[in-house]
Parts: sequence; C-alpha cells; structure tokens
Amino acid sequence: MSINPRRVITGGLLAGVVIIIFNILAQFVIMDRVQQEMNAWTPGSADRMDMGAGAITAGIMMKLVIGIILTWFYAAIRPHFGPGPRTASYVAITVWMLGVIFFSDFPLLGMISATSYALLEIMQLVTFLIATFVGARIYSEQAASTQQTQAP
Repeated sequence: MSINPRRVITGGLLAGVVIIIFNILAQFVIMDRVQQEMNAWTPGSADRMDMGAGAITAGIMMKLVIGIILTWFYAAIRPHFGPGPRTASYVAITVWMLGVIFFSDFPLLGMISATSYALLEIMQLVTFLIATFVGARIYSEQAASTQQTQAP
C-alpha cells in the first residue's frame, strides 16, 4: 500500500498547528525562566533574541514541517506496526528522542539548567504525542474510508 501524500500533508498541517499551539502555551509557562538562565550564561543574550516577523514566520513554518514529518513517518511505519495510537506513539517518541539528542549540549554547556531542559523536553514529548495522534487520526480516517469504498 502506498502512502497518500494528500492525507500526509493534511494530517501533518493539523499536527503542525497542534505543535504551534502547545509551543505558545509552553512559552507562557517557562520562557521567563529560560531567558533568565540564558542571560546568566551570556549577559544580554536573551535580550538580543529577535522575535520579529521573520523569526515568527520561520518558527511557524518549521513546526508545520515537523507536523508533516511526524505524519509521514506514521504513514511509513503503519504497514509494519499497524494503525493506531501505539504506532503514533512510536513515531512521536522516536522524533522526540532525536530532538533530545540534538539539543542535549544546551544543559551540558550551561546554557540552560538541567531542570528547565527536562521541563521543556517533557512538554515537547506531550506536544509530539498529541500532534502525532492528530496527524495519524487524519491519515487513518481516509485510509479506512478508501478501503470501504473499494470493497466489491
């Protein structure tokens, strides 16, 4: 069975919207703490962060791409692991672990405390789980209805 690109894009964009919403909520919860820690590491660094229109647009685009990647990965492994939340969880945890590995030097360098990093990563894991469930649900619904219409 081949991957349905239209459903991957649709589910991925919805998953990306979930990521955007959860990241906005995370900023309200922990951003002040992270900025204080960054300023302690390099005085004034958080004050120099540019959150202009370009940075916001790039952030939104990246999160939409991550949502598409999550949904595509789900669609790719679904034939091997079966449809449903368990497979979506495998995808979310795998992609989350890659992010943990990629950014693990932040607390090691002292840019952010281990506590703040752990809190951010827990929030990111929850975000990825929910986003992948949404993307998988959109992808799965189409696959199920297509199979029903093709039955003799």
